[in-house]
Amino acid sequence: DIQLGGNIDMRLADETAGIEDEAELARKTEEVKADIEAKKRQALEAGGLYVIGTERHESRRIDNQLRGRSGRQGDPGRSKFYLSLDDDLMRIFGTDRMDGMLQKLGLQEGEAIV
Repeated sequence: DIQLGGNIDMRLADETAGIEDEAELARKTEEVKADIEAKKRQALEAGGLYVIGTERHESRRIDNQLRGRSGRQGDPGRSKFYLSLDDDLMRIFGTDRMDGMLQKLGLQEGEAIV
């Protein structure tokens, strides 16, 4: 599960495997908790997780899942998709009218539409 700062259960399972001394286990557990908390604060100060999509999936559900990763469990986050007019979905659902409109606007090959 994606969590800002990291997943404590996964980190502890990985980093404390094989530690049998209870004092060492407690020290390592506190170290991991402090590290995760520091990384979470850093991520929150930066505005949360920013998910960048470079193409759209044929299924809107998949796009929505990707978008949903950016603001889970009440944490802040954003997502942005960048599309090319050469992407399959744009070629299938875009029309020749769009090409004509972009040519009339003077858009050059490879120029970004923002």
